[in-house]
Amino acid sequence: MKHSIDELLGIVYRYYPRGVGLTKDGDIDVQLCKKTEEHARLVAARIQASKDERWHSMLRRIAERFPGMLMNHSLHLPTGGWDGCYSFTINLPRSAGEPIWFHVSFLAPYYIVHGLRTVEIVKQTKDLFAVEFRDVRFLVHRSPFDPGFVSRPDDSLRSAAIGKSYASFELLPEQQPCAEWISRDIEATFGCERMPPEIGTVLVPDVTAGLGLPGEIRLYDCLFSDQHTWVKPSPREMPAPGGNIEASNLTDSLVAVLTVLAATYRIAWTLMPEVQSGSSYWVATTDGVLHKEEVTKALAKIRLLLESPKTPRGIAAKRELEAAARELEALVASWDGEGEPPAAMVAWASRFLATWPVDSVADLP
Repeated sequence: MKHSIDELLGIVYRYYPRGVGLTKDGDIDVQLCKKTEEHARLVAARIQASKDERWHSMLRRIAERFPGMLMNHSLHLPTGGWDGCYSFTINLPRSAGEPIWFHVSFLAPYYIVHGLRTVEIVKQTKDLFAVEFRDVRFLVHRSPFDPGFVSRPDDSLRSAAIGKSYASFELLPEQQPCAEWISRDIEATFGCERMPPEIGTVLVPDVTAGLGLPGEIRLYDCLFSDQHTWVKPSPREMPAPGGNIEASNLTDSLVAVLTVLAATYRIAWTLMPEVQSGSSYWVATTDGVLHKEEVTKALAKIRLLLESPKTPRGIAAKRELEAAARELEALVASWDGEGEPPAAMVAWASRFLATWPVDSVADLP
């Protein structure tokens, strides 16, 4: 190795800010990370790497040596998008294994070669199920066997096999000649050496930068890519799955709750630029009960968004959205907040969803 662990960490800290972006509630403020000098340096490195003729020449040589087998995974680099490396795969014909992955860091003189493996285990499902309802994917934090929420429970949901892919540095015998040929070309082209897993999987303190939570980020994530799991996950690390329920199997009370929530979120999402840009999805969480405070908070946000709509559909339909929000506000104000949502509120939500012409995020202008 050309560098010690401390030296490698020093390289990482040039491109990833330390102690930035972690919010009080445990989330990561990616936008805050992007405003740092370190991130600007990383973006510049990506753009510069995209112009390196050594990379393009090497790709051409490899494509000629392995025709029809190469896939370039670094087409995003000219935008400064993500990763700290060049990435490509070779999919060998008649190979029983996954494609071979090659990553060449442009932040440090190292490269790695690996395959992908999948570990599968059977786990008991937790008190969570998902349901597609009115173009929204609801994650309901309730047992799929609770008769108050699911009228026809499905016994097959009591357990589920879940799989997790991870990087494996032990290549299959039929993959090794290809890996060796390309590795020689990488070393000759960039003057780099292969980083061993015992170095690459070392945890990096204090860095988030959208890569993950502190204590979970490894050298491989920073110097190469965070698109892979770099160590084999243990069963304890794999979360218990939830089941998928058909909407027809829900109780009437849950249908009423989801109808009101779907209409409320539809108004809000129509006005939110981040949903229009595709960075958000039609996904919502609920405990299966409509809470007056929850709807009141959503209405407060809707009122704020309606003051100066930023989306084309929000601007065009401001009057209709204001009228819908006022009607919902009146219904919420007259509701005591106990039990199921009142029939009048459910009827309002049903009418709104039936007439509002947005079917999915893809349809939003």
